Amino acid sequence: MPLAPLSWPELEALTDFHLDYENGLTNAQSCLRLFGQSESDIRVTLYRDNHAWCPYCQKVWLWLEEVRIPYRIKKVTMFCYG
Repeated sequence: MPLAPLSWPELEALTDFHLDYENGLTNAQSCLRLFGQSESDIRVTLYRDNHAWCPYCQKVWLWLEEVRIPYRIKKVTMFCYG
């Protein structure tokens, strides 16, 4: 009798992997980036579109990540996508 493949929840239960949105690798779903610093060190708020498509937001986002400046992300809806 052939074995049925595992479902996604079953596979997830076999690992202890989790994403660290604040200090780990950059992720479009993050709302806070600390780079090991405290939340009181934040002096920058990045306003960007919900889907991370805006090229202007991306440039600033990449620069903040490269320089490792702690920042907060506020996501806004942009109606220019059609």
